[in-house]
Amino acid sequence: MEINKIDTQKYRYQFVPRTLVFIKNNDKYLLIHKRRRNSFGFNKFNGVGGHMEKGEEPFESACREIAEETGLKINSLELTAILFIDTISAPGIQVFVFKAEFLNGEIAHSDEGILNWMTYAEIKDNKDVVSDVPELIQICETHNRGSKPQIIKYLYNDFGELRIVNC
Repeated sequence: MEINKIDTQKYRYQFVPRTLVFIKNNDKYLLIHKRRRNSFGFNKFNGVGGHMEKGEEPFESACREIAEETGLKINSLELTAILFIDTISAPGIQVFVFKAEFLNGEIAHSDEGILNWMTYAEIKDNKDVVSDVPELIQICETHNRGSKPQIIKYLYNDFGELRIVNC
């Protein structure tokens, strides 16, 4: 007699790891207007970041992405949140969100997109900004140095939009 087995794989999280960095210089944040069609947030402003490469840990990935996408030197890279994004179909996405302070250098646009320094008010009022960026910047702003990162879950709402479930 064959025993029915539950397919446990479909109930386990599987993630593609990514990093996202919000670089601050005085009262402005550096966002990138994504130009690659296959990039999350294509034709929108988002923080700097992307996929983690094999063998990287989140801090290494964030530093590499900053160098590749901005050419800047940053100070005090700090993990502020870890996002678990349920994309309904596997794999989901896990994003390590960092805040960093601008140290020096001049921005160098890349094939990833065009860089732009914006105030929080400009970000909040800009329809071309990825919808959760203002919330994520607030999480970065309220994070105390040395404290644990927030763990945040995203799910799709009834309108098919990804939304933060808890924070």
